[in-house]
Amino acid sequence: MIASDVAVVTALDIVPYAQKYLDPKSRIVQSSYTLKKSQLEMIRSLEDAGPIVVAHETPMAAMARCTLLQRLGIPAEQMRVWYPGMDQNLLKGNIVLFGDMVLPSGYTEAIRIRGRMFSIMTIFEIALGLGIHNITSTPSFEAYFQQVCTEFRPSINDLTVSEFNAIMGNDAQQRGLLAFTGDLRIFYCDTYVASLVQKPPKDLIGKQLFDALPFLRSCQIHRGNDAQEQLVIHDGKTYAAKLNIVLQTEQETGYLQISDYWAEEQRQGKLRRQVTEGRSKAKYTFRDIAGNSQALLECKAIAQRMARSDSSILITGGTGVGKELFAQSIHNASARSQQPFIAVNCGALVESLLESELFGYEKGAFTGANKNGKQGLFELAHKGTLFLDEIGEMPLHLQVRLLRVLQEKEVVRVGGDLVIPVDVRVIAATNKDIPELIRQNRFRSDLFYRLNVLPLYIPPLAARKEDIPLLIDYFKQKLKADFTLTEQAKEQLLAYPFPGNIRELRNCVEYLSNLGLREIRPSDLPPYILYQSHASTDIGSGQSPFAPGRSRLDASPITSEQALILRAVAAMNLSGLGAGRRSVCAYLLQHHTPRPESSVRQALASLSELELVHIGRGRGGVRLTEQGREILRDMDMSSLSAM
Repeated sequence: MIASDVAVVTALDIVPYAQKYLDPKSRIVQSSYTLKKSQLEMIRSLEDAGPIVVAHETPMAAMARCTLLQRLGIPAEQMRVWYPGMDQNLLKGNIVLFGDMVLPSGYTEAIRIRGRMFSIMTIFEIALGLGIHNITSTPSFEAYFQQVCTEFRPSINDLTVSEFNAIMGNDAQQRGLLAFTGDLRIFYCDTYVASLVQKPPKDLIGKQLFDALPFLRSCQIHRGNDAQEQLVIHDGKTYAAKLNIVLQTEQETGYLQISDYWAEEQRQGKLRRQVTEGRSKAKYTFRDIAGNSQALLECKAIAQRMARSDSSILITGGTGVGKELFAQSIHNASARSQQPFIAVNCGALVESLLESELFGYEKGAFTGANKNGKQGLFELAHKGTLFLDEIGEMPLHLQVRLLRVLQEKEVVRVGGDLVIPVDVRVIAATNKDIPELIRQNRFRSDLFYRLNVLPLYIPPLAARKEDIPLLIDYFKQKLKADFTLTEQAKEQLLAYPFPGNIRELRNCVEYLSNLGLREIRPSDLPPYILYQSHASTDIGSGQSPFAPGRSRLDASPITSEQALILRAVAAMNLSGLGAGRRSVCAYLLQHHTPRPESSVRQALASLSELELVHIGRGRGGVRLTEQGREILRDMDMSSLSAM
């Protein structure tokens, strides 16, 4: 039997063998290794020069060194391992060779690392086994500590806060590390933690954790490596603390990691702006909103006053009126203009994806998730603006979560329990009748009232037709188009209701620019403008469901749905297209008035019974009858007489 205070083993599988020969009172420490900081810097210099090949004599040793480099911050995707017996072609790259192994002929190492450096935690465990509790105050430990990398701070070990801040400047992370035994006796404390109680580190060594740092009494100690951060208050400041105990070779060791919460928030804010660079900027201002009509000028004036506030805004209006344009302009005119502007379409994402996009998720939250977790859009928009387009499409259970974020100004990631404070202004937009959705139990009234603090209604293009000539010139300039409109073509455009609003007008100008004509006549206009009347009754028709006095514009003897299908058939006939229910559906979708195939089939059948259309077979498809043409003439479709 070998008498010893501490026995160091290189791997766990050696422990049962060592216990056969060691005194039962011996403390067994499994060694872990690290690198010198100078060695790590040399390896980091290879990151931009191609793949890094980690070579060692055995597969296990090569994998262990690769894992060590990952822990010290070298990206795993930039490394691969090699050991004798593997294909020599895999040695192509920058070879980091560990040990005394000789490489195959024709290959030379970029860096060779000989010998092993015990990690700081291994030194601590050996010292504890020897009963040395003041090792951190010895000159030899201080010299060793400065020389090697730690996993907590790979490149810099701050034995003094002032030295660390001098090195790092204003971006220094206000974070500290403390280690303690299983019975909560402190054996290592850095100067940052000690500074919280205004004492030197040596005065805390050997003391009970909660006696030395009483403000931690509210914290729960987690067992294992995955400890959750907890918020603690000390001297009027908020700190994020992670407190855990791990079992290493049958001995318990505890760790405290603590940081200034708001200093970390500022650092995270800088990182968030880098992550979202390119997709988090609002490009447009109120100067980009073209138009001189009284309705638009009043709307812009209201929006500019809203920009001074931090309250939630609900923008309503038809499809294509420029709701996001107004949202970006409000952000750029606000005090948050230098912060992120994040936009998300609530109707474009599936329900499960929308939840994780908005609120983020922790690692392992669901199958296929990023292994490191992901920040949600609320976190990315911290201090800025989050634009929720098509809010009327948001599922009910997510409406509950959104309401809580708006009320409490904090989020919890999917699969997590850490409460994350956020400071975000929410601007929502919809082309739906939200009060009607509330009556149908498809939208929460409490969320509506929370969003609708500042309501902004954007008038449709049909309500400000004096802006149409100006907008045409604006889009011509953007598209570098060179054509003129005859007076008759201008009158035709002014008579059209533009259910797709500004977006449809822009598409119309692009259509005309592609014709290659210098002069545009009425017959050159898109067919749907020539033959679609003013009977559309959805929100894009020029009458808001939120505005008083809504009435049906179409007083024809057929329903508005039948009139819509009849106009589509007329336009397709004029263009020489075969009109069947599927092609009519495609046509309506293209022109922003989608209808299900069953609805189109039913409307065509009823129009056939009224003898307004003839449903033929083959390529001819559906064609207007003389009576159908007469109906369209009665609806002021005089241009149809050219058929």
